[in-house]
Parts: sequence; C-alpha cells; structure tokens
Amino acid sequence: MDQLSALLLRFGFSADTFFQGAFCGNNHFPAQPGRGHLHLVREGPATFAHADGTVLRIDAPALVFYPRPHTHALRTGACTAQLLCATVHLAGDDEAMLNSLPAFLHLPLAQLPAMSGVLELLFDEAHRGELGRKVVLNRLCDVLIVQLLRHALANRLMSAACLLDQSNAALTNAMTAMHEHPGRHWTVASLASLCGMSRSRFARQFHAAVACPPAQYLTGQRMLRAQALLRQGWLVQDVALEVGYGSQPAFTRAFRACTGLSPRDWLAQGAS
Repeated sequence: MDQLSALLLRFGFSADTFFQGAFCGNNHFPAQPGRGHLHLVREGPATFAHADGTVLRIDAPALVFYPRPHTHALRTGACTAQLLCATVHLAGDDEAMLNSLPAFLHLPLAQLPAMSGVLELLFDEAHRGELGRKVVLNRLCDVLIVQLLRHALANRLMSAACLLDQSNAALTNAMTAMHEHPGRHWTVASLASLCGMSRSRFARQFHAAVACPPAQYLTGQRMLRAQALLRQGWLVQDVALEVGYGSQPAFTRAFRACTGLSPRDWLAQGAS
C-alpha cells in the first residue's frame, strides 16, 4: 500500500455536501471536532475570513479545503457567488496526524488540470439535479479530496509528516518544528535531538521516510512560508529575514532555484 492510501485509511474521511448553487450573504463555520470543510467557488467573488485576522479573497474559480477543524467565515457581501460546499467528516482520532495537515489549502481551479474531469462531473451533477444527486456529489467530493491531497503532497503544499507510519512517528517532532518555525537555524543535530536520535540515525531514517534530506525539506518549508508572506504583501527583504536567510540576495537565489522565478516575477505571474 502506498503512503497516501495508508494516510487516507487513517484519515477516515467522508464528504457530505450541504449547498450547491447561488449564494449571497454571510455564513460562519465554527471549528467542530471531527469536521473539516470543502468549498468550491465556481464563480466569485467570495471572501474567507479566519480567526487570526487573515482574509482570503477569491475572484476566480477556486477550491478552498479545510482538512481539519478550523473556524472560518464565508462572505460575498451584496454579490452572488456560485458555490458547492461540503462538510468533511473525519473518522480518525490521530491528533498528531491531523495537526500535521495545513489549516487550509487554496488553489485556483485553473492550476488543477488533473482534476478537471472530476470538477466537470461535480458541477454538471449539481446543475442537473437528478435522482440520487446528493450521493453522487458526496462520492465525487471524496474523489476530489484524494486528488487534492495527492496534488498538495506532490507540490509540497503540505507537510509530509502526515504520511509517516508508526515506525517513523518520532520524525514528526522534527517535521513539525520545521513546518512551524522554518526561519530558525535548524541543523541535523538540533533536529535529531528533537526526535531523540543520533544525527546519523535521524538523517538516514528521515531520508528513507520522506525521500529527501532534512535540509531539502527545510528549504521547501521556507519557500512555502515565503510565498504565503509575499501574497500578504510583505517586502522581499523582510520575507528573507523571516524565513531564515541572512540577506535578500541569498533568499532570492534560493527562491529562484525552487520556483524558477525571482520573488517579484513570481508575484507578477499571479503567485501561481
């Protein structure tokens, strides 16, 4: 069994669609144990507001997935948005695994060509309203979530810590530390100490479990954090310091090596 399949068995999720169609106004979704949410915005605009003050504005077709309990509000103001929304019931009780998942994932549908078939089926089924529609929509949302997690893992949009089996559970401490504090000066020795391992054992076990060295994983987490800050309007020099680089040129070189673009060019191309 592959690692994602094993994760999904532990995740134990099932989608339950509760809205499809035109929406105008506001709705609030409190964090409830054992529940996440999936929102498909076929036409906007729509805004998602979070308890920490961050706001996500959607102006083009997009997917917003909350894989674990997370308080958020959905607002369209006086505008009307075309939405499909589902509650995601989480059967698993592995807190460490759930906490390794991101608070939310936001992806424009234009960036998800591999999911276009399922998305087309979802929107068509929601529009037609034939017998058994809710069951079909629920099953299609399940498939979409699997494809979304596959995409997020392949593109390092979420931590691979959630893929660890029990034999590698000790590595979660190091991966969580890099995920939550990517700007710190982490070394193999300091990460190994978090896991109660020697440097050689930690490096060997980490590479075997995650398929890359700790330094490469840390760079990936730094770039994810940098991209989020750039989207929020941070200056490049401030982002560089926040994610652990001593100078803007050093950060720009690392960013270009990861994305193929400078931070400013990346933003100019739509922060894809």
